Amino acid sequence: MERRSIYSGARSCYAEKEGVYVESGAMDLAKAAAHLYLHMLDLERGYTYDHDCARVKMTPELFEARSKYLVKLCREQGGRDCDEIEKLVDYVLKNFELPPWAMELAKKKLVRISRLL
Repeated sequence: MERRSIYSGARSCYAEKEGVYVESGAMDLAKAAAHLYLHMLDLERGYTYDHDCARVKMTPELFEARSKYLVKLCREQGGRDCDEIEKLVDYVLKNFELPPWAMELAKKKLVRISRLL
C-alpha cells in the first residue's frame, strides 16, 4: 500500500480527518510555515496521524523530527528557500510559535475543504 502524505494535498490524512491541508508541490518557505503551523496544532492537542491516517501521539520528539524533516525535504528537492526554512524551524523549535510574517505565509498555503451537508 502506498504511504499517504500526512499534511500535503487533497488526498492527505489531514484533508480527510481535519478538512484542511497544505498545498501540494515542492517545499518552499510558505509551505514549511504551513506545515509547522499544523505540527504545532498537533503538539498542542497531543495527537497527529501516521501515513495510514491512524491517530498517534504527537510527542515533542516527533514534533522536532517532523519539523526538521522539512529542511531535509527542501534540500532533497533542490529548493531555494532551504536556509530560510532551517532558520524558521530553529525558531519554532526554540519558541514554539511562528513569527507573524511566517503565519501570514502559512495562511496562503493552507487549503480548507468546505463540506456541504
